[in-house]
Amino acid sequence: MQRLLEFVGIDPQRFQARWISGSEAAKFAETITNLTEQIKPLGPNRKLRDDV
Repeated sequence: MQRLLEFVGIDPQRFQARWISGSEAAKFAETITNLTEQIKPLGPNRKLRDDV
C-alpha cells in the first residue's frame, strides 16, 4: 500500500485505515483528532496542489 500511495503522490503518513463501528462515536472522534494532530505538521500535500 505504501508504494501505491507514493506512486499516486500521497505521503503514506497521510493515510490510516481503522475499523470503527457506527456505534463507536467516541472512538471515531478520538481517531480523527489523533490523525489530524499527526497530519497537520506535514503541511499541504504538495503533489496534489495545482499551484505547485
